[in-house]
Amino acid sequence: MSRIFRYIAKKFWGPFFFAMGVFAALVVLGDTFEKLKTLSNGYSTLGAVLSYSLLTFPMWLATIMPVACLLGAISVISEMVASGEWTACVASGFSPRQLFKPVVMCIILVAVLTMALQEFVVPPLNMKAEVLYYTKISPEDNFNINAETDVAMKVSDNQMLYAKSVDLGQGLMEGVTLDTYDNLWNIASQFVAKRMLWDETNRRWVFEKGTYRTFVDELDTEDEHFDYKVSPVEMQPKDMSINRTENKLLSIRGLTKRINFFKQTGLASYSAETERQAKLATPFVTLIMCLLGMPFAISLKRKSKILNIIASMVIAFTFWWLISMITSIGENGYINPYLAGWGPVILFGAVVFFEFKWLKL
Repeated sequence: MSRIFRYIAKKFWGPFFFAMGVFAALVVLGDTFEKLKTLSNGYSTLGAVLSYSLLTFPMWLATIMPVACLLGAISVISEMVASGEWTACVASGFSPRQLFKPVVMCIILVAVLTMALQEFVVPPLNMKAEVLYYTKISPEDNFNINAETDVAMKVSDNQMLYAKSVDLGQGLMEGVTLDTYDNLWNIASQFVAKRMLWDETNRRWVFEKGTYRTFVDELDTEDEHFDYKVSPVEMQPKDMSINRTENKLLSIRGLTKRINFFKQTGLASYSAETERQAKLATPFVTLIMCLLGMPFAISLKRKSKILNIIASMVIAFTFWWLISMITSIGENGYINPYLAGWGPVILFGAVVFFEFKWLKL
């Protein structure tokens, strides 16, 4: 590793941590003051609000890291241009790409750490924050983040399951109806039960207090009442993904599990798939966003550093706005999830390529 590489890389971290600290303070304080309004509802406490802010801090940290990378990169280059170091390095035989390399490596390191933070730290803390918010800050009656209501899903090629509520954490479904259809999709039989429980010992679902109904013809049925009966449902709770957790709060692993479950049960998976692809594209988004802004510190070197930063920030936030818009379209099923997640990366990657070519960097 050359001395100039270490020198430039070292210069990156000061502006990066300064920018991250400023943005983190602004975002966290804004969010905390917003939650302080709930102190008047008679339930919330200052301790609960501060605990919520602490739990959501890693999420905000992961959100602002790309912007901190951008400002850190721009600051390094702007400072080198303003002090004459850039000109001296170029005159000594270093190409602009060689001078960009230390900054890019620092950005890649931050992007990888951000990815790890979003995958392993943020999701569980966000879950705890959601529970805290809806139980201590703005309580909802009978709130259970693991429970979902009014669930309908396909459990096999010819069976549909309906449940008024599902709590996979307890292995419990209440208000259950399981319909079995023939080859023409005429209903052949039906289970109606008060609840369906997961028997961990025998690894089977068990109906409790219900009726098994056989459809003899269009006007006649045969009913059998029971207290307990083994269910034909073979899918285990660990393979299901039914809860109130929003897609954006899940890790890539959690989203993959939800997508596989949705596909298996005939539910729409485009929203979860779009979110998964967007998360997978996050490191590339950070790098490309920075590469979009970095050349302006050179191309506008006769202007003020403030203008450099403003120009770069305009491009960066335009980039984020486009990503948010395309992701939203993908989550609603109007475009392919893979295109929604990776389309902006490919588009702006091409822009970066032609930008560097046009500026001869």
